Amino acid sequence: MLNTRNKITALNPYFLVSSKENESIKSHHLAQAQLGLEEQGWALFRGFQHNLDSFNELISHFCQQITFDPAREFTTSMSQKVDAGTQAVGLHIENGNTPFPPSLVAFYSQKSARQGSQTTLCDGVSLYEALPKSIQERFDSPIRVTRTLPELLWKAYVRNEHPKLAEGQDVTKQHLEDVLKMVPGQDGTLNAKRELDYSLKINPLSKHNGKTAFANALLGPSFNYQKPVYHHADGSLIKQSELDVLAEYAEAHTYELDWENGDMIIIDNTRVMHGRRAIQGNPDERQLVIAMGRSV
Repeated sequence: MLNTRNKITALNPYFLVSSKENESIKSHHLAQAQLGLEEQGWALFRGFQHNLDSFNELISHFCQQITFDPAREFTTSMSQKVDAGTQAVGLHIENGNTPFPPSLVAFYSQKSARQGSQTTLCDGVSLYEALPKSIQERFDSPIRVTRTLPELLWKAYVRNEHPKLAEGQDVTKQHLEDVLKMVPGQDGTLNAKRELDYSLKINPLSKHNGKTAFANALLGPSFNYQKPVYHHADGSLIKQSELDVLAEYAEAHTYELDWENGDMIIIDNTRVMHGRRAIQGNPDERQLVIAMGRSV
């Protein structure tokens, strides 16, 4: 299968382009974006009035709870800086190797690169339908992901997810155990370095209006984390050769977004995987902000 380099364009009904200079996002724009999330898994705003405050308002409209990646630098109390090196980033759902992945992820391009660094989107429903039945069946059971998390990261994650941790309160081993008990299929032990040897069972498939989506982090990056190890439900290792085949099928259903300054996109993180082409030229030309959260 060849890379067709499909592009996201304004011909898409959920590629919302402002008809007025400095126009603010209004209720009918938000309603159209909601339809985009339901029908195709994403919606994009271009040419609207934009700043970090308006980006925060956008994510707040769709999310009742804001979540964070403990390894990222904050830009505001609700958003974080995107920094994943300069190499291409594989398709993934955000925080897909955690027990509490966000249901929605949003990006805001404060400053767009002149070339390269396109964000990529792959609809997990289209991808699943294109996969051979043998591959569909192979991933139709929970898989297990294991990796080791340094103390700073697991404590930051527990702080964000523990329902009773007060601001400024120290994170203890008991808090960790509380969070581990919140979701079946996860386990972890602290080693001599106070690192967390962590294991989690995840489902690589999700359901959307009766359709199945292949949406997970199997093809994704490990820029701020130890590279995870994946095993099938039968205990066998998921090999790189399997991931290469999945990546080949996914590429045929991947679309590129060429960013313009001020673009804001919202993505259904349970259905659509995203990634990035390699950054070309000066990486400082690109300033991308991320926010994410849950609708319940």
